[in-house]
Amino acid sequence: MRVQGPGSRVQANPLAVVSAEVPPASVDALLEAPALCGLACAAWEDRERHTCRVQVFLARGPGTSGPSGAAAAALRAAGRQLGLRLRPETRVLPAQDWSESWKRFFRVERISARLVVRPSWEKYAPRRGEVVLVLDPGMSFGTGRHATTRACLVFLDRLARENPRRSALDMGCGSGILAIAAARLGFAPVAGFDNDPEAVAIARRNARRNRAAIAWQVCGLERNRRRADVVVANILAPVLIEHAARVAAAVQPGPAGALILSGILDTQYAAVRRAYETQGYEEVESLLRGEWRSGLFQASPRTPAPAPPAPGGEIGRVGVAAAGKAHGAGAAGDARERRGARRRWRRRHNKGAAGAFL
Repeated sequence: MRVQGPGSRVQANPLAVVSAEVPPASVDALLEAPALCGLACAAWEDRERHTCRVQVFLARGPGTSGPSGAAAAALRAAGRQLGLRLRPETRVLPAQDWSESWKRFFRVERISARLVVRPSWEKYAPRRGEVVLVLDPGMSFGTGRHATTRACLVFLDRLARENPRRSALDMGCGSGILAIAAARLGFAPVAGFDNDPEAVAIARRNARRNRAAIAWQVCGLERNRRRADVVVANILAPVLIEHAARVAAAVQPGPAGALILSGILDTQYAAVRRAYETQGYEEVESLLRGEWRSGLFQASPRTPAPAPPAPGGEIGRVGVAAAGKAHGAGAAGDARERRGARRRWRRRHNKGAAGAFL
């Protein structure tokens, strides 16, 4: 639904947004209502006012108004099923390149005393001793703003101060921010992988911007054959639990070994910790940021080393290409975004609706 004229930037059609205020306790049930099936819906919760607004997004072509009326009727019908009398409102968002407009929310971020994340379109004068990561995340997760990413960066910075002469592996690298941070902090060799080819391409470009030598690969957790002293897995709690044995086995045995687990809601953290205790790991420290908890683990000295993922899988045996010629990278997705200090956005796309409004 994009049009492009000669020499112009890609522009999206205007969006019609049909919205209604909904009691917070009814939001989940409303979004699952059959009347909204096939529509692209979102819900904004204002925690200060204790109110919530459900929105339906529609692509608005020239002279079209019917879909807005249908969406308003669908909202009213869904509300009636829950005993609610909703009053939908419609407004039109101006045309713009939605793939670019998010950039105004991404600014220079200080992560730790020496780690700073700078978007590629922002200027920043680094101070002495700072390590500045230059990123353009594109559509991949990993800007340094989310609590899970920040916690991983803090742990990496701490481990680098203790001993940077270690290899590192980023499982599910997204924009590549964690692998790039590891390389810039002095870890070597460094590798990263993901199952998303687009994320891999973005990570490769970001590595070039930062002159970071990283070996990238497009693959899933089940196909990983690399090992490293420091392994970072910023994924999701169910995936971390399901693949605990494989993630744990990726850590190179020895006193330098460390495992960073993130992407975990605080309510899920105990289950993740138990899964890795079963694999012979013990928690060194955890960081709680908002509702997300991340953990730093090391192998228990009483536990025998786990079997390697496959013969010859250590990063040291894998050719590490210079960033500009790296194999390719990936990002498993931290698939999540995200919640601000005051407002929480829960986005849900019904099957078949993805892309219906962009």
